Amino acid sequence: MENTKKVKYPKISIIIPLYVISPRFFKDLKKFKKLDYPNYEIVVVCDKEVEIKDPKIKFILTGQKQTGPAEKRDIAIKQVKSEICAFIDDDAYPDKDWLKNAVVHFNHPQIAAVGGPGVTPSEDNYWEQITGLVYSSFYCGGHARHRFTKEKSRLVEDYPAYNLLIRRNVLLKVGGYGNHFYGGEDTFLCLKIIKKGYRIFYDPEVLVFHHRRALFVPYLKQIANIGKHRGYFAKKFPETSRSLSYFIPSILTIGFFLGLILSVFIFSVRILYFGTLGLFICLGALSVIKNTNIINALIVSIGIIFTHLTYGFFFVKGLLTKRLIR
Repeated sequence: MENTKKVKYPKISIIIPLYVISPRFFKDLKKFKKLDYPNYEIVVVCDKEVEIKDPKIKFILTGQKQTGPAEKRDIAIKQVKSEICAFIDDDAYPDKDWLKNAVVHFNHPQIAAVGGPGVTPSEDNYWEQITGLVYSSFYCGGHARHRFTKEKSRLVEDYPAYNLLIRRNVLLKVGGYGNHFYGGEDTFLCLKIIKKGYRIFYDPEVLVFHHRRALFVPYLKQIANIGKHRGYFAKKFPETSRSLSYFIPSILTIGFFLGLILSVFIFSVRILYFGTLGLFICLGALSVIKNTNIINALIVSIGIIFTHLTYGFFFVKGLLTKRLIR
């Protein structure tokens, strides 16, 4: 039977913290016009003056030289009046039903935030697509794989702000992002929301398309930053960041180099080491083979190994960092 109850469409402010001013950003910005939702505004926040010709898009100049995404979002939160703030990065764009699929969950009073996956856009180049496949592999994404591919709906405790919608009154109650971190700023915010007794819901249909960094160097620089922040947070904010899964890459990294050193001197260790490494490469390739060819799958598998090594090393560096400024 058809539901004749009138659907509520609260006003939503889509907040984009702009850092990389590029032709791709302006191309992606045009795709927001396809959104199927009657009551929203777009707010772009940047440290530099940017010419945006669309009169429907509000531009906020921070008046500062160098702010991080958290600071830009906090500036916008104070200026908008909408019921819900929808956060998306400057290297992403939404599916047309993004807002409509998200807003239904706010009918539940305990749901303060809703997130969804950031999938690889079809127009990304070859090496960016390979990065997307690395993320999609169970052997890379693990328990966080739902952030990059469509998985089952669930409650989550931590979610990235490249696709996160939050009640504005809750944002004001917890003091917004309230930090200068550039990578992990969303973890800090989500922790504050959870501590207030609210919940965060993941819906695979709350979908955005998130451009990838190309494998290897640009992508691994990003992973290094993520690992360092997570390591620091594991020490500073253990409530959501001291999960065993975050420590596994560091354990694997230690095992990788220790095994390599021992294999030089001990034949049996050499056989075990390279046998295990070969098995992992095969498993990594098999995890994505249905979506690509064997050559690409093998490259993806190597990318998975470098992901864990990079993340693991910088996670330890984050643990040892006394004070992380940004």
